[in-house]
Amino acid sequence: MVSRVAAIGWRAWLVAAAVAGCATEAAAPVATADSASTDAQSSADAAAAADAAAAEVADTGPATPQPPQAPLFAGTCPDFQPGTVEFSVGGHSRRAEVYLPAEPKGAGVLFLWHGLGDSAKNFAGGMGAKGLATQLGLIVVVPNSCCAYPVQKACCNQLTGWNFVSEFDRDLSLFDGMLSCLDQQHAIDRSRVYSSGFSAGALWTTFLIMNRSEYLAAAGPMSGGVNNFNPWTTPKRQVPVIDTSGGTADVFADGLIDFQASTAELNSELTKAGHFVVHCQHQLGHTVPAKMAMFVMEYLAAHRWGDSASPMAGGLPSTAPTGCKIVK
Repeated sequence: MVSRVAAIGWRAWLVAAAVAGCATEAAAPVATADSASTDAQSSADAAAAADAAAAEVADTGPATPQPPQAPLFAGTCPDFQPGTVEFSVGGHSRRAEVYLPAEPKGAGVLFLWHGLGDSAKNFAGGMGAKGLATQLGLIVVVPNSCCAYPVQKACCNQLTGWNFVSEFDRDLSLFDGMLSCLDQQHAIDRSRVYSSGFSAGALWTTFLIMNRSEYLAAAGPMSGGVNNFNPWTTPKRQVPVIDTSGGTADVFADGLIDFQASTAELNSELTKAGHFVVHCQHQLGHTVPAKMAMFVMEYLAAHRWGDSASPMAGGLPSTAPTGCKIVK
């Protein structure tokens, strides 16, 4: 599950963000005359105003649903500025690499999770995290697992890196705490929270889909999925997902983990549960082609929490690499 994502030279491409509409609150009419005739006229005016207000609400439609806030972080929040951020979660000192867009206030958040044996800094470089923050207008956060430098032996799972087999709260608390602190500091756009990762980081992203769906606008596990040690759990809500796999050679430890099979199993469960899923298939083994990684990021940024349908439900854009298809 060692990360081998090729470094991405990000071309300039524009991702259009949907703008949520705001319902207008109509002011109640005020009667000012004291005669019977003017009272009647006022009543008529009030009825007309009420009808107009009702029509306006009907035209505008219901208010856009909003995702919940993460539970308030009980510890001391760090200052989420560009560079390495360190803070204590569950009694362990954790680190993450942070990249900010030109205007972080009100920006969405993209979490990137590295593979086993990799580090946040290396994975961030391979994924072009700094360019992603600028081009997508997102706060990009790339955490270190407990097993990455500096090693936190007390919470390191050397088999998986991220704690999705046992001791789930160690890394769930990391996700929850970062999300809460980012919201407190930057008043983030909670309708634009995304998760992606490769290998062990993709298995962790899969775990978040199943256990933190209420916060995610979309997710993109690259060589992840579900299997007997990361079993399927039905998410609380539907999350648009894009995933990748690398054919029969997409394995770890001589086939101990078959990412092709685990991704297929994930997609089967997701589609049965009504999620919109895109799968990108290549035959390069346990890696991610740069063009596919780029499209995963494009897919994520195109989605907002609460969308009634995926903007790609009618068909994938021309930027979709060969091998990417909507899962039916």
